[in-house]
Amino acid sequence: MHYPTLILCLISALGNQIPGSFLTVLTGIPLYLDTLFTAAVFFSLGLIPALITGVFLHILLIPAAHIFIYRTDTALLTWNLYIFVLCIVVEIFLVYFFHKRWLKHQEAAFLASPSLHSFLGMAPLLLMLAVLACVVVSITGGIIDLFITHFTMPRPQAPEDIFKIGLLRNNMPFLASAILSRIPINIVDRFFVIFGGYAISLLYRKWLAILKVR
Repeated sequence: MHYPTLILCLISALGNQIPGSFLTVLTGIPLYLDTLFTAAVFFSLGLIPALITGVFLHILLIPAAHIFIYRTDTALLTWNLYIFVLCIVVEIFLVYFFHKRWLKHQEAAFLASPSLHSFLGMAPLLLMLAVLACVVVSITGGIIDLFITHFTMPRPQAPEDIFKIGLLRNNMPFLASAILSRIPINIVDRFFVIFGGYAISLLYRKWLAILKVR
């Protein structure tokens, strides 16, 4: 793997921690955006760099992010924090298969002749991908939440807990509550991740092209 790719992976892994942390800690807006730059890496560099950014480097940064940004009690820094990385893995492979099956052709047309018209041919597919990612990540996160709760493992408070408590008070089963409580957050979150990630990937492509020319 070339050093520009490694640099982008590292910058992106750090970048994944910043937008969501800023919104959650400083403004109280309940968004994660922790795969925004992973999506950018996938769209510009492919599957393996995306996995390095979103999984390997993300795991390395989890303790520092919780201690220095979220101010999480160190007693809660147990292995169950890492299990939610499965959501990232599932999302990366969803984007990979969707891109390979439906998006690749439209993207090729857009990159060959970038314009608003060619992007509009891609936009509905990106929107569909964002909706699918919302559903898949919500289901995966809900199942993990059920697993953690079943084994009474401690975890930091999460933005979706407010919605989940309301659903549980209305006698909704725990798994359904854990999944549905994530959808209002994930639908907005995945929209920014997919569309924002693709926009950032265009900047990554330009930077890589400049380095290649030099």
